[in-house]
Amino acid sequence: MIVPFILGVPVVLLFTYWGFNLTDLAYSKIYGKPLIVYDHIYFKKLEEEDVAIIKRHSVFYNNLNKYKQRVFRHRVVMFINSKTFIGLDGFECTREKKILIASIAVMLSFGMRRYLIESVNKIIVYPEAYFSAITQKYHLGEFNPLLKTIVFSWKDFKAGLNDNNNNSNLGVHEFAHALYFASKHYNDVSSILFAHGIKKIDDLLYTDVYIDKIRHTKYLRGYAFANKFEFFAVCLEHFIETPVEFKKEFPELFIIIKNMMNFETSIV
Repeated sequence: MIVPFILGVPVVLLFTYWGFNLTDLAYSKIYGKPLIVYDHIYFKKLEEEDVAIIKRHSVFYNNLNKYKQRVFRHRVVMFINSKTFIGLDGFECTREKKILIASIAVMLSFGMRRYLIESVNKIIVYPEAYFSAITQKYHLGEFNPLLKTIVFSWKDFKAGLNDNNNNSNLGVHEFAHALYFASKHYNDVSSILFAHGIKKIDDLLYTDVYIDKIRHTKYLRGYAFANKFEFFAVCLEHFIETPVEFKKEFPELFIIIKNMMNFETSIV
């Protein structure tokens, strides 16, 4: 039997691929989420000591069922293997530190099929606040989309892990910027849904009544009002750390973020 090819790919596979994408897109428009999120066939394994690290620091992981915990562990391995970790000023990126950083990224992209946050290739870690030659200021963290790089002060990253309800989490904040950027440059269903959520947030911020409500709240910290990118990052910190209060204060915003992240409220 002769199998027709297009650009070296069997036609039947192309039609299968196109057919799935169309079905996935149609499903997402109806239900607001991807048709399939966890499409893993083979699972990478973590050592028991690595799993113990995640259990100690991730409430999110501990609230997942057994299957999704397996997915989470697999994604942590894949994330670590896909990134370059660099320690500067004498900082050493140990296995434990890579696990902790990856766990934040995997948590945020857990509701997405495309989960590796491809807007980030390199993760640079300083022991504490570092001086930026670009801004001539000290920073705790930053995301550089041109260099596909995230930078953290480990002291401040770890502080965000140790206090789960102060609405300040450096890891969540910087990876929020990376997800925001990625949604503008990829056309998979998760990115489309994320970008749609960003548009809904922007629409809210153009409403005078809503802007007034946000500016007079004592719930969101002041940095949220720097610009729309910081607003989303700060809101995601609040969404992750104090979801019950966030939902009470800003129910419309809570639902938008929940849908764009494809999170189950029971595990936030």
